[in-house]
Amino acid sequence: GHMAGLLAAAKILHKQRAKIAGIVKLVFQPAEEGLGGARAMIADGVLEDGPCGPRGDAVYGLHPWSYDALGDILCSAGPVMAASDRFDIDVYGKGGHGAAPQGTVDAIVEAASVVTSLHTIVSRNVDPLENGVLTVGMINGGCNYNVICDHVRITGTCRSFKPEVQETIKARMHNVCCGVAAAHGGRIELEYKYGYPPTVNAYPECVAVVNSASARIVGVANCGKPQKTMGAEDFSYFLQARPGCFFFVGAALPGDPRPHHKSVFDFDEDAILLGASVFVQIIRDIIGQK
Repeated sequence: GHMAGLLAAAKILHKQRAKIAGIVKLVFQPAEEGLGGARAMIADGVLEDGPCGPRGDAVYGLHPWSYDALGDILCSAGPVMAASDRFDIDVYGKGGHGAAPQGTVDAIVEAASVVTSLHTIVSRNVDPLENGVLTVGMINGGCNYNVICDHVRITGTCRSFKPEVQETIKARMHNVCCGVAAAHGGRIELEYKYGYPPTVNAYPECVAVVNSASARIVGVANCGKPQKTMGAEDFSYFLQARPGCFFFVGAALPGDPRPHHKSVFDFDEDAILLGASVFVQIIRDIIGQK
């Protein structure tokens, strides 16, 4: 949806290029899902004068959003998507026969204590008026039904909007791992990897540009709605480098929800044309026509 929408905007803008009183750079960024394509493109000079074209003064991006109805444009100031970090925890015990647990350290039991304790961090250590998420997404260990396991790996993600929340979660994770290891007589290693920073619409004037353009496309009643999610997006790097705005285009199909990152994901493809129309209107409003 992202690429198709920008291609549609490109087609429209190309047809109208003689009337555009400025320069528009369209950025088809790869590797958003985890590899940080935005950061690599910025390092290669996509926002500066050079082989990638002229310097960009402002950046605008969108995300089709299958949670909201087609025709809604969601755009608000402040943080709109969270920082996304990853953790890997290796839990080590001492294996043995399942019928003779004495003298062993069961890494599965140890890991179970880790998972249970990790899920108290947000509920008991983060201010309830703040936002934080800790999710265990994978747990792998054991080799047979009658063998006491000596190693389990736990992998997951942490999300936050503020650095202080991010650091609280990280510090408490270290405390939990040390405490559980000591209690069980095992060993636990935590690797915490910082990922994308939060996506923040820090320039109200850029938010106003999007909402004004959206109002022309979908009407005032359907634009300017706030949207804040613990999902993450590496467009955050562009917004750290330039003024701009990131917004969401409602793309839900009728019936049961078909959310992002699920096997049943789907969206209303008419949202592609809406997003393209908003992009074109933003260009007209910012740099005008000859």
